[in-house]
Amino acid sequence: MYCTTIVHADGPSFVLHQLTLFILHPSLSFEIVQHLPLTDATLLSLTQVCSTWRQIITGDPKLWRQFTLSPRKNIYPSQIKFGQQWLQRASPYGLDITIDDSFVRPSPYNLLKVVAPFYRKWRTLQLSLSFDSFKPLFGMNKLELPMLEEVSLNMFFKHGENVLPLGKRLIKTFAAAPLLQCVQVSAEGHSLPLLDYTFFPYQRLTKLVLVNVISTDPVVITQILALATNLESAELDMGDQSALDYEDLEGDEWKTRYDSYRKRRSNATCHKLVDLSLVCRNNFEIDFVLDILRAPALQELKLYNHWRDPRVADVLKDFQERSKAPLRVLHLIRFRNFHLGFRLVPFLKLVGETLQELLYDFLDGERNQTQETIDLLIFPHYIGEFPGTGGEPFDPLLPNLKRLGIALDYSCPEYADVLVDVVASRGYALDMDPECSDPSVLDSMVFPGYRLGNWLKEHRLEEFMVFFDDPQDDPALDDLKEQLEDFTEREVDALQMACCKDWTRAAPYWLAAESLMAGSRVFGFDSVRGDESPLDTTP
Repeated sequence: MYCTTIVHADGPSFVLHQLTLFILHPSLSFEIVQHLPLTDATLLSLTQVCSTWRQIITGDPKLWRQFTLSPRKNIYPSQIKFGQQWLQRASPYGLDITIDDSFVRPSPYNLLKVVAPFYRKWRTLQLSLSFDSFKPLFGMNKLELPMLEEVSLNMFFKHGENVLPLGKRLIKTFAAAPLLQCVQVSAEGHSLPLLDYTFFPYQRLTKLVLVNVISTDPVVITQILALATNLESAELDMGDQSALDYEDLEGDEWKTRYDSYRKRRSNATCHKLVDLSLVCRNNFEIDFVLDILRAPALQELKLYNHWRDPRVADVLKDFQERSKAPLRVLHLIRFRNFHLGFRLVPFLKLVGETLQELLYDFLDGERNQTQETIDLLIFPHYIGEFPGTGGEPFDPLLPNLKRLGIALDYSCPEYADVLVDVVASRGYALDMDPECSDPSVLDSMVFPGYRLGNWLKEHRLEEFMVFFDDPQDDPALDDLKEQLEDFTEREVDALQMACCKDWTRAAPYWLAAESLMAGSRVFGFDSVRGDESPLDTTP
């Protein structure tokens, strides 16, 4: 057995052979096949039931369109021949191919050679191989890929390995792929300047994911965005090696070089862009992309690793004023050394009516900034600030927020109280002190009680997570858990809550996991659920 989808076939074969005890009309046999999982184990077992079943299975090319090759040990010539017979049966349909040789490193045989003869039938291509194994693919510069729609390339290094061509010979493998819309490229080990050598039809792409794949010229990433006018989803990881590596440059030299690159950027307008993730990795700031980008359809913005520029609040505000995007999801992860607090208010007010999910992970050494920002999320009625007795609207910050996640590097009793206040004020309590809260106020016909009560019921926080990056037990964390648990004993019918530490998952809808970057962390929802999600994508 050499494919990840193969299981021991004795069980399926035994069951399926029992079907030979019954006389099945061919049409009924075909219906049964259509409702079975089309793994290689299933298909091989079905071909052994009887001649009728064998004829049905081998004669229907649609059943052979998916091909997965992931050997757990060295592959044999007979298995290569079997794989190519499998692919031949799929003609004339497009092939969905997955190849992964990560279990056998180094692999003695280039698995890409199994599928290379069928390049004109590739529809989706997912490859996880060593760099050396990609050489045949990168050499296909004059061949057409008429059916290719999606490509995912995950490359890992062998020691001293380099598959990039000498000089500046351009890799045009994917230039002749008129249907290509989705490109995902990632490199394991260190940043790879593949963008200097590889051409993709960016103007046709709807999804682009670049992880640790860079250009030696940082401006190229803005040029790509300027070309990719049909882009709907983008994840751009700037890599940890570039001409702007701050570890190799003094502060003034870094700023001078950074400014010189900023002047050469291309302006970009992505009318269809819905989901954008930027991973800066210490070399870039978020302004490098956001300053030149206009994205009027953007719904999800995820920003990682902003370290230097104190203008971050202004950058976000200017981007939103320029784009007027219906932003629903905002992740600010691994931001450091900035006194944001109330500086974020102008930007948050611009997205207040649409924002439903906020993840907040600021790593600074000053508690005031984090607490000040969290304070902003408490509805004003909860601290005695009613809008008045006239017709003034109730105008809190982010009134439609449904999901809130906050990560802290440290904990103290003040944070426990503030976080509880945030949750309590958003639909679960009227007064900071439950003993002083008069439920009749919310039910009264007197303003603001009546209007406020109905408003709070419609604007409840639904999911909340706090993540403490502290390996030690802390009384503040225990106190916070206890106070949050009190909500579950009341009328709370929508709130999902979790306290996480030590990389553990503490609630079914939340994920606290190791980051993409060493020494960092990422936490958040497993997915955006329900009809709100604009794209059916995986991170």
